[in-house]
Amino acid sequence: MPKSPGGALLHGFTIERGTGVPIYRQLDASMRRLILDGTLAAGQKLPSTRELAQELGVSRITVKSVYEQLVAEGYALARTGAGTFVADGLDIEASPKIRRPRHKPKSPAVKISERAKFIMSSKASMRHGKTEPFRPGVPALDQFPVKVWNKYLLDAATSKDRRDLSYGEVNGSAALRASIARHLTDARSMQVDPDQIVITSGAQQAFVLIAFALLNKGDTVWYENPGHIAGRDVMQIMGANIAPVPIDDEGMDLNFAINTHPKPTLIFTTPSHQQPLGTTMSLARRLTLLNYAHENNAWIIEDDYDSEFRYRGRPLPALSALDSERRVFYVGTFSKSMFAAMRIGYIVAPPGLVETFAQARNLLGQSSSAVVEQALSRFMDDGRFVEHIRKMRRIYRERRDILFDCLTKDCADSLEPQPTDAGMHMLAWLKNGVNDQAAHLALLEAGIESLPLSAYSAEPLPRSAIVLGFSSVPEKRIPKLVKRMSETLSRIA
Repeated sequence: MPKSPGGALLHGFTIERGTGVPIYRQLDASMRRLILDGTLAAGQKLPSTRELAQELGVSRITVKSVYEQLVAEGYALARTGAGTFVADGLDIEASPKIRRPRHKPKSPAVKISERAKFIMSSKASMRHGKTEPFRPGVPALDQFPVKVWNKYLLDAATSKDRRDLSYGEVNGSAALRASIARHLTDARSMQVDPDQIVITSGAQQAFVLIAFALLNKGDTVWYENPGHIAGRDVMQIMGANIAPVPIDDEGMDLNFAINTHPKPTLIFTTPSHQQPLGTTMSLARRLTLLNYAHENNAWIIEDDYDSEFRYRGRPLPALSALDSERRVFYVGTFSKSMFAAMRIGYIVAPPGLVETFAQARNLLGQSSSAVVEQALSRFMDDGRFVEHIRKMRRIYRERRDILFDCLTKDCADSLEPQPTDAGMHMLAWLKNGVNDQAAHLALLEAGIESLPLSAYSAEPLPRSAIVLGFSSVPEKRIPKLVKRMSETLSRIA
């Protein structure tokens, strides 16, 4: 129960017990309120610590600590042998009044920048929040070897070399860069000097660094359409002219781009597994793209987001492996192959631009952990990373096959699934003129995630589809979920 002290001077003091708010904080707030609203006037003597403690039924030490804090902050003045007094010279009128509002206060009007307005409208935020079945881009987190990984993490954190507890190297751990270079040589046929690699907090930070370092307002970026959402948005925020380029059977339609758009500063592509259509860029198209970039002094961003997961034959050589003129920025990430919370990706940059990216990384946010970098390097060098990829490739292939068969059987009236030989998601074309946004929202209400194909596009597309991620959904759950999907879509057809 509240207890109020007697006396005019102490009127208004209330101590609530059992509320979870410490007594000293309640007393401190009451004293400040009485001083700021003028109830305790400048120069007025405060009750002695003993008197106030007795009146409130609290410890004298509690009262003493509150008085000392008020003195330290200038609200009160302690005079040896005389007591504690309200400080003189406080501008009470200018001070904020501590009152409990009768109504919930309205948020003040805030004017944000045009850049911030664009950020608020970005569709990239659709990826965040609670994960439901079939969200694209989510790995099988239940299959990750957490106990094994934790041992590497603990070893890195408790190493005798405590430098990893600091900020780390400006372009990322030398050990991890060497590990990544060896992996790219084996898996992607690339010849990479570790000094060409800059560690980032994921692919998105890599796109931010490239846009920040290379783009000026009004520069043209040829961008796959449909294509990666967040990468497109950050380049538009930087003031670039985003020129959408359609995808044909061989990948990015370069003839369309050349005949339609101005010459680009940057060309953004996902040649190994087009995001989200799944097309693999042909060798002829790759060579044409590289020749065009060389002849027109353009740069290429190769987003190789899920190339580890190819289900027929070995992963294809990267576009960068064919790049003799060093016009390609190769961007990789461990968010898909391991887990997103690791927050590690990387750029393989032309040698003359490594320092630029390293300094930009330092300025804009060195958000990867040196401890995690060291743990990942050892995880890779011991063969654990390749072992995990092989296991996931088998699991994802099975999940892909089950999803395709179930969609073909149970959703034949509403969806046409598109076969895929790679990646972690499957495209399903909508039938009966159903809008992909409407399908996405209806499925979300039913506890099933997807992404509408239109979200990936900068302009209207001729067909509607939804993108379904199969990698994170256990095999046993897929049939029931697809039946629910069929029932949901049949209601909006």
